[in-house]
Amino acid sequence: MAPKKFNGFMMFVNEWREKTAEGRAVSLPQAISKCGETWKNMNTQQRGPYNKMAKNAEVSARCQVERLNCHGQSLSALEREEMEAAERELNMKRTTERIVLAGKKRHDLENTKFIFAAFNYFTKSMTNDIYIPAEFSACQFSLKSGICSMYSSHIDPGQLIFGQGSETMHHTKHTHQLPLPPNAMGESDIGRLYANIVEYLRACNPDAKPNDPLVVFATPEFMPIVKGCFRYLESDSEEPLATIHIYDIQYLLYVLKLEVLDSVDIRNVTVNRTATDSLFINDYFCYHLGISCQYHEDIDRCQYCTQSIISRWCYVFSDFMCGDLAITPLPGKHMPPKQEPKFRVSNPGNESVNSSRISSNFSKTTNKSTGKVSNDTFTSGQSIVKHEIFDHSAFSADLNAAKDFPSLGGRKPKPNRNPMGKDLAPGDPRRAWNVPASKYRVKDFEDSFKMPPS
Repeated sequence: MAPKKFNGFMMFVNEWREKTAEGRAVSLPQAISKCGETWKNMNTQQRGPYNKMAKNAEVSARCQVERLNCHGQSLSALEREEMEAAERELNMKRTTERIVLAGKKRHDLENTKFIFAAFNYFTKSMTNDIYIPAEFSACQFSLKSGICSMYSSHIDPGQLIFGQGSETMHHTKHTHQLPLPPNAMGESDIGRLYANIVEYLRACNPDAKPNDPLVVFATPEFMPIVKGCFRYLESDSEEPLATIHIYDIQYLLYVLKLEVLDSVDIRNVTVNRTATDSLFINDYFCYHLGISCQYHEDIDRCQYCTQSIISRWCYVFSDFMCGDLAITPLPGKHMPPKQEPKFRVSNPGNESVNSSRISSNFSKTTNKSTGKVSNDTFTSGQSIVKHEIFDHSAFSADLNAAKDFPSLGGRKPKPNRNPMGKDLAPGDPRRAWNVPASKYRVKDFEDSFKMPPS
């Protein structure tokens, strides 16, 4: 909005209305009409103080106007939002590190439990960050036990946002394909559903106090969705039953991996955020069957099922760290039910383990070894735990053979081929298309086109 303009005459009118009883008794149009004659009879010197007051007021008004960007947004408000977002992210990282370090301090990092949660939604409100939920899943996970428990439910919100039916149909068709209201499946009592979810989250944190916030983890893509769906569920309740914080699961994987390597005294492995984040981006367990709800199994949309999503997050954690902690991966807990482990955990100092034939069955490999690998072994640091990956089915070449991966400098350049028309007869019409035109006469081109000379 443009700043308000001031002039000397209006400053004179405002002063007359404030200082005289007659001016306070009349309206602004009447005051302007009465002061107009007086202002006309005033000379430049008499008008000077009022013109100066108007100029000072205009300068002050311009200074008070906030600077805006090209979208009409206040720059100070945007800077304040950025500072608040940075502070929230810093608190999230500190809380995540505090949870992991608490488990490490108890020497029980493999049994530290985390809660993963995900929502599917029908549509998002255009005026705020509230999402209309369609499906919810949450699970409790630890490295030692894998998926400890799981809560999953379809949601029937009853009605959608008026005017967003087309957007809802488009989003649903290309993602989870759950039926829209009024044909939606699942729990229709939103208040009871919210109470059940809070009860489950509190059961996963038995040591937490009643007023402590509940911490759940999700990927950055799902964090605003989970937060918006919880706001929708909370709005149907008479009072908030709990404060739920949604934190970044990718940062949790990064911090947990660092502490796991430090606890087993592995120093020669470099871990960075890019490597850990790529595990969620690539989503190696995306197309496994038997890890989603029955509805999405039947329509072949397992990739978008929330039950499948949180299960795949658990499998990423297990696949990335169970080998470091010498934890036997269990189907359905640490990996999909129909997948076998692709690594073994052995003691490099034990010759019988290294000389034995690598088997895909983890239990048979450890039973053949004379030295038993246990949690006490890698925690005390008496022996080094080795994580050997033996399944290289994704590669057709031998990973240990240098000849299968030649460097660019070691490759022999291919000999240049002669022009195709060099070995052809001079009268061959194909020759004219494979050599520079400047070396041929018009007659040669005429022969190539088989055109009669003019």
